[in-house]
Amino acid sequence: MKQRLSLQNIIGMGFMVFAMFLGAGNLIFPPLAGQLAGTNVWLAAAGFLVTGVGLPLLGLVVIARVGGGFNEITRELPRWLIISMGSFIFLVIGPLYAVPRTSMVAYEVGIAPFLNSPDTLSRLIFSLVFFSICGYLCLNPGRLLESVGKLITPALIALLIILGLSPVIMPQGTPVEATDNYAANPFLTGFLEGYLTMDALAALMFGIVIITNLRSHGINSTQALFRHSVVTAFIAAIGLALVYVSLFYLGATSRDIAPNPDNGGQILSLYVYALYGTPGKSLLAGVVALACLTTAVGCITAAAEYFDGVFKPFSYRPLVVAITACCIAFANLGLNQIIELFIPVLLILYPVCIVLILLGLVRDLFANPVLVYRSTLSVALIFSIVDTIKEVHHPLIMMVTSSCQRLPGYEFNLGWALPCALCVLMTGILGKIIPQEPLQEDQA
Repeated sequence: MKQRLSLQNIIGMGFMVFAMFLGAGNLIFPPLAGQLAGTNVWLAAAGFLVTGVGLPLLGLVVIARVGGGFNEITRELPRWLIISMGSFIFLVIGPLYAVPRTSMVAYEVGIAPFLNSPDTLSRLIFSLVFFSICGYLCLNPGRLLESVGKLITPALIALLIILGLSPVIMPQGTPVEATDNYAANPFLTGFLEGYLTMDALAALMFGIVIITNLRSHGINSTQALFRHSVVTAFIAAIGLALVYVSLFYLGATSRDIAPNPDNGGQILSLYVYALYGTPGKSLLAGVVALACLTTAVGCITAAAEYFDGVFKPFSYRPLVVAITACCIAFANLGLNQIIELFIPVLLILYPVCIVLILLGLVRDLFANPVLVYRSTLSVALIFSIVDTIKEVHHPLIMMVTSSCQRLPGYEFNLGWALPCALCVLMTGILGKIIPQEPLQEDQA
């Protein structure tokens, strides 16, 4: 008997995943990038789509192939390293950074404009309400399709359609000359901006959320799980791409009404206000609040499910409560402090995750995948650290980084790409000579 979801449920699942991806960074970074790119907006948008849409899509496909989560796509690594690496990524993408950021963006863009004097108390109250709703939705992960995919997301999409079509129908200006790095290398600059959405990292988390929801609806066979996961991923990717393109164009035509913005959230606020006046604030507040809420729900759910599976003494529900409480604490540190603290972490994690996703797509081509995985991921980690510390003016660090300056893409934090490609080629060849020993049970 074939296992399949109804068309309504498939679309609902795709909307659910789209909504989980569409969070704080997805709304803030594209408008600013679009304004800076100016007449080069489409080249910059293309680069952004590679890391902001293409990589997350590939990540979900890789997760679907193994029918599990992060531990399954890293099975070639030692067990202790899988757990350490997975725990670190889930903490960063969950309670320590990504989820607290959603609350602060929702507050500063969607709530603060309505307050006479925003302060720490109002921020604390908002975070308590915001994460109480998140925790309630997360306590029933099998019903996320109904609560997020069929209820919250349609409202979000309706608001996004209004927001996305507005700059096309009623543009507030025309693109001007590109500035900063967008003038010389718009594609690569957009590519790096896509890092900040953290969607490739999120894909490694959300894959298990998709699998859990499919199984709760009676989809259990490996083939059916893969098929439905891939369809769901494509629906989400198409939605994300459309949102990004519209926000890039919004930013490119915003120079007249937002000449010197501090961030993309300010561009959004001024643009919507210019179009719709005071009611526009309510429109933007609704978009931001719903987008941040759905992303927070997805991240908390994925983190709780991961730690529930790895650390047996802890169960899902207490983990949801603990993660939610941690999010409240970090959210009240302030948005700018959180972003500044974790940018170096993202620059280190992202290359490793990109390599992990790409290796997962071609794993079956290697005679000795353990050799390829362990060697290439080590190279990715080393060179991503070099990329991250190259601005530190210490004699010892400068001696290390100076030897890497001739690597292609070094100035764009892509110095890891060529060494990783060479490592894959060399270890792929060596793997045909050096047989792979069976993985021990504690490493599988």
